Amino acid sequence: MKYKKYEMDTYNIYTIKTDKFKNCHMEITFYDNIEKECLGIRNFLVDMLCHSSKNYPKRKDIVIKLEELYQSFFYGVSSKVGNMIFSTFSYDFLNPKFVKDKNYLKNVLKFPFEIIENPNVSDEEFDGRSFEIIKKRILADIDSIKENPTNYAFRRALLSVEPDSVTSASVLGTKEEILNITPESLYQYYQTFFNNSFCNIYIIGDLDMDEVVKVIEASFHNNCIKNHQILPFVENKKRRKALITKEESNFGQTNLILGFHLGDLTNMELFYTLRMFDEILCNGGLNAKIYKYLREENQLCYSVSSIVSKYDHYYYVYVGLNDKNVELAIKLIKKAIHEMAKGIISDEEFDFAKKQLLNSLQVVVDNQASLINNYTFHTIVKTPLYSEYKQEYQKITKKDVMALGKKLKLNFIYTLKGKGE
Repeated sequence: MKYKKYEMDTYNIYTIKTDKFKNCHMEITFYDNIEKECLGIRNFLVDMLCHSSKNYPKRKDIVIKLEELYQSFFYGVSSKVGNMIFSTFSYDFLNPKFVKDKNYLKNVLKFPFEIIENPNVSDEEFDGRSFEIIKKRILADIDSIKENPTNYAFRRALLSVEPDSVTSASVLGTKEEILNITPESLYQYYQTFFNNSFCNIYIIGDLDMDEVVKVIEASFHNNCIKNHQILPFVENKKRRKALITKEESNFGQTNLILGFHLGDLTNMELFYTLRMFDEILCNGGLNAKIYKYLREENQLCYSVSSIVSKYDHYYYVYVGLNDKNVELAIKLIKKAIHEMAKGIISDEEFDFAKKQLLNSLQVVVDNQASLINNYTFHTIVKTPLYSEYKQEYQKITKKDVMALGKKLKLNFIYTLKGKGE
């Protein structure tokens, strides 16, 4: 794979040339620091832009055009990572070498920029029919959070422990925020979004990238210079004593979440050792410490998983279980964390975790979206490229994992009690 950066005046294009894939994948990524009050309207806008445009006023018009472009696939999504908000328009299309039409590359690359730059707007407000469709769908998405026990538990946990932090803010926004958006205010925000957000374009495939860049440069008219600083990390504070919160729900099972503050990690710990730590503790399936203690030895839970949220300085352990088993589960999770900090890690646990991490690299490099995601964070926050992980994983020792374990501090315990079996 050949990586290359093309610097434009107000945005950059990053390419990965490879012949591994039959299709090509492009992502047009607008990103910025989070403004909590704008999360809902930003997500609304991305959905709105993908639904229709000036030249494709109905969703079916876009679908027909994508079929004409040899069944290309176009969609947009907003995601929140630490203090950063990403609004990404993703595009999959066939490699031009399989198409007889000589104008195919030009036509297929122009399409997403036509959608983004020519919204379905009249008299400085978005089309009312499309607007109502999107609003109804987002309100349904907000309501659906309550139907998923895991999602709802995390939402309630973070609101209880970090109510003022962007960590607890939902990318969907709140119902009140969505109901206050109008077609006119959405267009006003579109102009702010387009003019103020940083923008990078990423593309992977077996393409003449110099030609690709020429087409994009002619199609994309992002002319506003941005020079403010991106601040990726949320400075959530460590508590001297863990906050314990209990709530009740109508779900059948109880949901338990333990949130550990990560402390001040080195770059090696943040990008490499933390993955090894998680693999040994919880993410390594049947061989993980928490899985063995909670499920294999004590049959305490229905499910157990972990989430590394390094840009929020958090590490979460989630357990779905019967309410009577909560206290023992907490005790065993603390035991596993204590063992990690003390370096009580068997050679079998350590070697298996390292092997799993190395094997996982073979999977992600065979996926276009994963490669682009890795390249995105590499260009914005200096996350290592996948090619660097293999070498660095080999260097990790038990002492490194132990040192990281000592930095974890239990920040909260949240229990969403279910009705029981």
